[in-house]
Amino acid sequence: MRQIDTDKLSREMNDALIHRACVMRSGQYLARYLIHRNRSVDAIRLIGRCSVHDISKIQNTEEFMSLASIVDDIDSMQNINHVLSEEQTNAIKLHWSRNSHHPEYYDNANDMSDLDLLEMACDCHSRSKQFKTDLLEYINVQQELRFHFDSEHLSRLKAYCKALVELTKDDDYADVLSGDKMLGFDLKDSTMKKLEQFDEECYVDYLKTEHLYLKKQGTPDFASIAYTIYLKDDNTEIGYISLKFNGFIEYKIYKNYQDQGYELEALTKFIEITSVAELFVVIKKDVEESRKVAEELGFQPIQVTENTVTYRLKRKGNNS
Repeated sequence: MRQIDTDKLSREMNDALIHRACVMRSGQYLARYLIHRNRSVDAIRLIGRCSVHDISKIQNTEEFMSLASIVDDIDSMQNINHVLSEEQTNAIKLHWSRNSHHPEYYDNANDMSDLDLLEMACDCHSRSKQFKTDLLEYINVQQELRFHFDSEHLSRLKAYCKALVELTKDDDYADVLSGDKMLGFDLKDSTMKKLEQFDEECYVDYLKTEHLYLKKQGTPDFASIAYTIYLKDDNTEIGYISLKFNGFIEYKIYKNYQDQGYELEALTKFIEITSVAELFVVIKKDVEESRKVAEELGFQPIQVTENTVTYRLKRKGNNS
């Protein structure tokens, strides 16, 4: 079971939000610089990039948790001469692999586009404002440690960074950096408690029933489990089933294989092995077969809307 430190998660969320706000501000300055040089299209593209900068940190649970694991190191990492440790590198790798404004996204850093370099300049500049470090000195040091750009790419990156330093010399970003009340998060609630209790160890790679086998799939979000459902006889894919950490099951048997008992067979096996105490399914009112299956397995309706019924199953031995 994963250990969840809600204090670290809160700090990582706040850092991500403040950093994104700073990058957007730097992007606006650099966009104006581009417009003055008859590069309005690039200015628009840069603003588009900055508006979603580092969004993967927030959208992807595994990436977010990995970065949160090293949030205690942020102060030391602000040193422009800092060399990433193996633990820090491993924690950041997933983020690098999803964001092309990092040289590590590419096999060769010189494959970065000019738009990548523009966003990278805003990224590095915003951190220099946050940590009050010398941006150009940072670029020089990290060029030797990490970047390894050719002269053309390094020259362009430096030019964008120099422009940002000059354009923001009278702006300390204080209103953004002191925005604790506006951006503050304290991630401690019942949802996080469920996340802490989500145990993945019981979900083996394959589940087998009389007519089916379920193959575990990789998911971008560690707080969920997903299986593809196949017929044993000929390996035909006939559906899927997944579970979120909060107990909600989603499943589907494809049209040509419905009403043959496969839905009941797959759900029965999945419920048998899961460790989650309370399970939920949301079923459309007009899907009578699925509702019958849920009720046969012991699910009870707890909420009815115009189009759906939400069912809950309390596992035996759980009195909560």
